Order: sequence, then C-alpha cells, then structure tokens
Amino acid sequence: MDGGIAVTARHPLVAQVCGQLREAGAVAVVGPTGFGKSAVLEAVCTAWQAAGDPVVRLSSAPADAHVPYVPLVDLFTVCPAEVRGELSELQRSAIDWVLRRVTGPEPDPATLRVTVLSCLQAWGRKARLLLTADDVHWWGPGSLDVFGFAARRSRGSVSLLAALRPDGPPSHDVLGSGAVEITVPTLTPQESTAIVRSFGIPLRAAGRIHTAAGGNPRLVSDIAAGVARAGGAAVLDTQPLAPHARKALRAWLADLAAPVHWVLLVAALAADPSLDAVRRAAGPPADAALAAAEAAGLIHMADGAVDFPAPVVREGLVAEASGEAVRQAHLALAEAMAEPDDRTWHEASALALAEIREHLVPALAAAAAAARDRGDHARAAEFGLLAVDRAVGAQPELLVAAARDAEAAGRFDLACTVLDQLVRARTRAQPAVHARARLAVVDAAGRGAALLEHVAAQALAEATAAGEPTLVSAAHLRLARSMQMKRGCSAEALAHARNAVEWAERADDPASHAAAMALTAQIEQGRGSPNHAVKLRLALGSGTAAAVGRLNDDPRRVAVGSALLEDRLDEAGRLLDELRPAVGEADRPADLLWLLGSSIRIRAHSGEGQVACEEARRLMSMARDLGASPGPPWYAAATAELAGGTLEQALAYAELGLSASEEEADTVFAARCLHLSGMTRLLLRDTGGALADLLRVRDLVQDLAVADPGVIRYEADLAEVLVAAGDLEAATRTVAGARRRAEELGRRGVLASLDRAEALCHTAAGEFGAAEDLLVRALDTFERLGYPLECGRVLLAHSSAEQRRRRPARSRELRAAAEAVFHKAGAPLWEPGRPGRTRAPVGPAGLTDAEKRIAELVTEGHANRDIAAALYVSVKTVEAALTRIYRKLEVRSRVQLMALVHKDGHRPGR
Repeated sequence: MDGGIAVTARHPLVAQVCGQLREAGAVAVVGPTGFGKSAVLEAVCTAWQAAGDPVVRLSSAPADAHVPYVPLVDLFTVCPAEVRGELSELQRSAIDWVLRRVTGPEPDPATLRVTVLSCLQAWGRKARLLLTADDVHWWGPGSLDVFGFAARRSRGSVSLLAALRPDGPPSHDVLGSGAVEITVPTLTPQESTAIVRSFGIPLRAAGRIHTAAGGNPRLVSDIAAGVARAGGAAVLDTQPLAPHARKALRAWLADLAAPVHWVLLVAALAADPSLDAVRRAAGPPADAALAAAEAAGLIHMADGAVDFPAPVVREGLVAEASGEAVRQAHLALAEAMAEPDDRTWHEASALALAEIREHLVPALAAAAAAARDRGDHARAAEFGLLAVDRAVGAQPELLVAAARDAEAAGRFDLACTVLDQLVRARTRAQPAVHARARLAVVDAAGRGAALLEHVAAQALAEATAAGEPTLVSAAHLRLARSMQMKRGCSAEALAHARNAVEWAERADDPASHAAAMALTAQIEQGRGSPNHAVKLRLALGSGTAAAVGRLNDDPRRVAVGSALLEDRLDEAGRLLDELRPAVGEADRPADLLWLLGSSIRIRAHSGEGQVACEEARRLMSMARDLGASPGPPWYAAATAELAGGTLEQALAYAELGLSASEEEADTVFAARCLHLSGMTRLLLRDTGGALADLLRVRDLVQDLAVADPGVIRYEADLAEVLVAAGDLEAATRTVAGARRRAEELGRRGVLASLDRAEALCHTAAGEFGAAEDLLVRALDTFERLGYPLECGRVLLAHSSAEQRRRRPARSRELRAAAEAVFHKAGAPLWEPGRPGRTRAPVGPAGLTDAEKRIAELVTEGHANRDIAAALYVSVKTVEAALTRIYRKLEVRSRVQLMALVHKDGHRPGR
C-alpha cells in the first residue's frame, strides 16, 4: 500500500504513537495484515529524524528465511564506529560474523544477546536513538530471542517501536513488559474517502469500496488503485471489486495452511454463516482453521456466527477457488444446512444446468417468496436470479419479481444484473417485462436516477408499446423525478408529472394517480404555483395513501416536505410518525433513509441537535452499507452538525454532499449543500468563500426554476454576506426581491430571516431604530414557529447592533441570551466574524504588500473606515488603494474582488 496515502488519513494515530513513545519508551503497533502498520512506523521514523535524532529500522521478509539474524544485519550495518569502539573484541567479532565479514562457527546466542544489548546502550548514551522492528512475523526464532533480550534491558537507553500482528509474537516477548500496545483501527469512512478520492473515483463508489474493504487500509488502497487502472469507476458503477484485491488477499492467505483455505471457502459460501453450520460442513478441521483465520484478521466470530469484516475477502475467496472446490463446498453445505431453503440454495448452486432436478426451480421460486414475506428482499432477489439461471427456458415473471426485490432492497447492482439477464437472454418477453425491470433499476439508483434518464425513457417506450396505462404512468413519474433534479428541466419535469396523472386516470389506478398528483403538486409548489395545495389535498384525500406500498409513491412523503417548506414543524413530525410503522428496517431500506433524513431536518430545526447528530451517524452508516446516493445523507449530516456538532464538521459534510450531488447530476441537493456551505463559511469568517457559494446557489435556483423562497432559503444569508462585503445596495435588492415572493406565498420563516437580514442592512447604515423593530419581529416569528436556533441567531444580530449603537450592557444581555439558546440545544454558536477563525488566504499576483493587506481586510468584510483604522491610514488612502486594486484585477466592486480572491486563493480545486 502507498504509505503516503495511508498516513495522510492517519495523522491522529501517528501523533498518538509519537506521544506514547515519549512517555513509555516502548510501543507496539498491532494490527492484521494490510492495516498500514509499516506506513505508521515510517511516518513516526520520519518525524523522529526531522528532530535530528537517529533511527534504525529492522525488518525481514520470506525470502530471507535461510539467512540467520537478518534483522541484526540492519542494526550492525549502520552502527557508528564510535559505538563499535566501546565494545569488546569478542562482541566486534560477533558483529563481523553477522555481517558475513568473517567465516567460522556461529557465535553462541548469549554472546549475540550481550553484543546487541551493549551496542544499544552505548549508542543510547550518545544520541536519542529510535529502534523499530517491522515484519516481526518473518523473523527467525534466533533473531526474536536476541532482539527481545536486548530490548527488555535497554529501555531508558533507546526508544523501541514494533509492528506486530495479532497472530504473531506478543508485545511483551518482543519489547518487554510495560510496552504500550496501540491497536491500528480500521479506516473511518472519511479516511477511506480521502484515499479513494485521491484516485479520482466518485464518492458513491468510494463508499462502496469502504464497505467492501471493511476499512482495511491495504484493501481500500489496492481496490482504488485497481479501479483507477481499469479506467476508473462510474458514479453508478457495479463492477466486481474482488479482482482488484487479489494481490492483497493472496498475501493475507500465504501463511495459512490448506485446511484453513477450505474452511474459509465453506464459510464464504454459506447461506447460513453460523458456527454450527460451518462446523458441520467443514468437518473436524473447522475450529482450528477458524481460530487461525480470526487471528489473521480475516474473519470475526461472535454470537455464534462467522463474519467477514471485509466482504470483498468473501468474494475473493470464491473467485480464487477452483470450480470443483466451490462445487464440493456447496455440496457439503447442502448436507449441513438446517433450513430447507438454504439446502435448496446450495444444492442448486452445486449442480450444473444439465444436472438440475425438476423440483429445484420451483423450490427456489418458493424460497424467494418466503424471503420476500419476511422482508429480506435482497435474499429474495438472489433466490430469483438463481432460479432463472437454473431454469430451462425463459422465466420473465421470476426476473420481474427479482427486479422488484432488488429495488425494494436498494440493491442497484442486483437490479442491473436482472436487467442484464433480460437483455442478454434476448427472450421474447413482453415489452412490459423489460419496462418493469428498467423502472426497478431507476428506482434502485436513488438520487442517481438523474443519470438514468435514458433508461426511464426506454421504459416509457416499452410501456407504451405494451399498451399498459399504469406502466406508462409509472415511466412518466420516474422521468418527472429525474428531470426535477436537473438544471433547466423544470418544465419537462412538470409535463411528465401531468402525463403520469393523465395515464393513471386512464388506467383507473387510484394509487398511481395519488402518487402522480402529489409529485405534480410538489413541482408546482417549487415553481410558485398557487394551485399546488389543492392537488396535494386531492392526492392525500384519495384514501389510497396506505395502499401505495412504496413510500416513494406515498403522497404523505410529499406532504412532509410541504409542511417543512411552510414552517409547520408539528404537522411534518405528525406525518412522519404516521409513516414510521410502514417503514421497517429490513423491509425497504431506502424508505428508512428518507425517513431518517426528514427526521434530522425536523430535529435540527427544533433545536434537538444531539439527537439529530445521532440519527445522522446512523443514516450515513446505512447509506454506505446500502451503497445509496451519499449526497442527501451528507446534507442531513451537515444540517445536524450545525444544530448539535461543530461548524468545521458541518462544512466538511456540506462539501462532500456537494461533490456527491454534482457527480450524480442532482442539482437540487447540490444547491442545498452549497447553501449550508455558504452559511457555514459565513459563520467561520470566510466571507469571500460564503459569497462565492451563495452566488452559485442563486444561479442553481434560477436554473431549477425554483420560485418559492422557502425551498432553498439562501437569500437572507446572501444578503448578510453582501452586507459584510460592503455592498448594501445589492443586499437591499436581494432582501426586497425575496420578500416580495415570500409575502405572496405566506412563507413566515423566510420573512423572519429576511427581517434579520434587512436589520443588518439598517445597522450597517446606522439606522438602529428600524433595525431593532425588524429584529424584535423576527424573534417573535421564530419563537412562534418553534425555531430556537434561528431565535439565537436573531439575538446575536441584535447584540451586534446594540454594540454598534454603543449600548454595551444591552449587547451583553442579548448575547448571553443567545448563548443560552445555543448551549441548551448543544449547538455551535452561529456568530459570524468571530476572532481566531481561519481566514481565506489572499494575495492575487500583481498587488503590493499593502494592497494585498487591504484586499485581505475587504475579503473579511471590513468597511473602509475599519480598514483605515486597522492600518493607521486615512479613509481616502484606502479608497485610492482600492481603486488601484480594482484596476489591476479588472473588477468593479468589492463583491467582485471577494469572489475573485476566493476563486484564485481559497479553493483552487473547486
């Protein structure tokens, strides 16, 4: 694995090792193969040498097995002459023998032990020596004995660092008692993402790689490198990952005996991976083999089950095994399984098509139905696909059922497999069969459906050819959803939604009609149509909401979003509670993702930040395991962090959500993430970055034809940034335009935010009375709506106004009230312009140092008077300097200057 890539993501671990070395003097870094132990050792050595102190690295390899005392060669080769000079003649002779400078009999072990100890003690008296031991599992017993003897007795003279495997020598034998053991953890999802993204791989695929590798650094890096070499991954990529892990897996298995390989293959294939089932199938070697595999980190045994922490290992074991070995394992498992469906699975998997018995295909179909009934849709799809594979002749009904199961499980890969089988089989299946399979693929893609518009269009053509109005309506519905996410496609989305309504009416299908009517209402609401409420009421009142069967088609889902948009938090929560019983975790995971995301928004708005953060962690974990679109979960996580975490983490999540949404052509969530990014940058004193983000939001909202200011509430934040940039005229125009639309639509929360922003305009102009009236009104509105954090933000704005008004006591009182609000919610303080925050770097080429400093202060939002005071010059001097800066950089205003500086100096990669 590339050590640089690994350690880049593991700075906290390296810092921990360095700290323990200083305190304890001896540290063992422990982890299975591939966990990056050597990379951590290398990083620690680099830090040690940077301080001017010597480092000696001892290691070995399988090829050195025939050479005695190879690690000691590393030590004696670099031992300084002045250290050797302090040793006895006998000890120097022992060194020469190890280095093959002399021939003769091997020195006795006692001599070698004392020689190494004396060498380390003498060297330690002259320098702060760090001795590292890597690849210890390859060391011969003689090397381990000599090193362990010297290490245990040289503590205090030198610092000792070793990389050990759980199945290798224990740390007290290598380093002595009292050595600190630090277990190398798996990579966090964010660390894996950093590694995978360095290969140019999309975020959705990055999450899939992290899950497949179980956070194993070597596997993550190898798979990412392999995918990149193979031409990279598409956003909705489903290519197998096991081939890219082959080299790492072979190295992992190299030390394990053949019986262990067999037992691991049985466990990898087992439909029921319980310990009892694996024991029955694998026979007497099972227990010893499983223990060896667990010690090597390949499996984990708990609660009576065998688990592969890295699922790609399971896939790789099967891929590496011969066809006959796989067949024998399936036959053994067929005899060992307790459940009839599992026996059927293994029997069918073991037999060739010509050997299939007549009862197997119906039995597989029945097993698929049973899995479906208990909510295990992924297993149902797998049973269905195996039934089709083992059947003689076409089985379109089984394929359609498998496609629906794959969609219900959120398994885009399985849905694509079903469609691929339909296409490759070139059966004479009715067009409706193909259409239903394609729609399942689109649904399984989640927010990535915007990339599958062509698939939905094919489904529409096939549904039309089949003459099935319900299916035509469903295809129009998917096209409407896809286009709703894309820039410049709002009119087309609305047309498809209305077509879906019309075809559902022709089909006399109340459930499809309700779903299409609700989506039409949602699109019209975003476009500012006053008729959306009537349509939504019709959809909700059709009496079919509970009969829809898919949360994605349930009108109450649209109603939750509408209630949030209209600041009816209680109603949104009530509707969500109504939907909870219908959403089981094992039933339709994608529905649960949406439910959690909506719950996070409600809790964040209500000031329940800690609960929101807990739900966000659960949401992100589920989305990774499912391989779902990462944009919405990261948006929800950023929302939760603003309400109950840190501003820095909120910004990090918002940026990840933006990147993921852009990769999936999801303009809606891209705009939402950009808004959170801009707002957070404002609070982090990055005025230029905030301005750039919020201006982009404005462009995206216009491209989406969103006329309702409640959909993405960025205008108040944009106005605040413009005030900070000194462009009061633009800020006032922004507030006025948004206020007009908000008043027409009755958006109370938006109007309160605009009151706060307009108050900032008045404050900047010295109109404190008007500002106070607006702030009092904003606070009253937010209190009635139940938005505590917005109340806190208004109190902070009021405190700032009172400070400028030279009323320090009143300012302190308001600030204390605001701090109490944020403290109660567990939220970070939403206060822009706090000291100590990181500024956006500034320094466009061509400016003098003085001009660069003025540009920097402008970027931070300071007025000319403040800049003059800070630099001890006159206001006219500042104005003249700004004129020169504008001319040199070819900009016309402070806003353009801030945007240019941000683009060139702050985020060059965006």
